[in-house]
Amino acid sequence: MEAYSEEQQSPRAPQRGCLWGCLGAFVAVAVVLMAVFGYGAWYFYKGFSSDSRITMITTTLRDNSQATAVLGKDIKVLEVEMHTFDYATGRGGTASYALKVAGSRDHGELKADLDVSGHEPKIKLLILTDSDGRSYYLIGTPPPNPMMQNSI
Repeated sequence: MEAYSEEQQSPRAPQRGCLWGCLGAFVAVAVVLMAVFGYGAWYFYKGFSSDSRITMITTTLRDNSQATAVLGKDIKVLEVEMHTFDYATGRGGTASYALKVAGSRDHGELKADLDVSGHEPKIKLLILTDSDGRSYYLIGTPPPNPMMQNSI
């Protein structure tokens, strides 16, 4: 019994397992959150240049005579304000973009709706709003004038 009593009286090393475990979990979560935030910030400010859909939208915008008349030459996407993707259609999906664009003459905002259900995405709606707030329907039709709906 003496061996047992000596074993109980020996000093134990302090246990830090819970502290290091909680601290390690906190650091891991913080690193993951910083990586996600960093990637999101990079994409919305500079990473969009490698996005094939945004490249297609930019090419269509540069080839549109009305857009070049409003914005000028050398049209660029400055930043992505919003990007949504929806698969609720059942046969594919839709993507919507809100972009800030600028050319040699003016700057503005661009709203683009794409049908991505096929192999190649198709632009269904492209609306350019200049710095004065005027909207130009480059692709798609504008909504009907509400003043004309009730006329005789």
